[in-house]
Amino acid sequence: MQYAIFDSTGNLVESFEDERSAREALDRIIDAEPEAAEHVALFVYGDDGMPVGDPVFAPAASSVH
Repeated sequence: MQYAIFDSTGNLVESFEDERSAREALDRIIDAEPEAAEHVALFVYGDDGMPVGDPVFAPAASSVH
């Protein structure tokens, strides 16, 4: 599996080989820039390069605190 964080314009922000690292990175992005929550998402890709499941969106900063 591959894990990739993309912004809302389709640009790759960062990619990972494990889910934990990817989710931690997504959390760090939102902690550093809460307004980015609506502009980034985590996508999971299978070994065949095809998307698996739905994207994971960060919770909006206002709903976290």
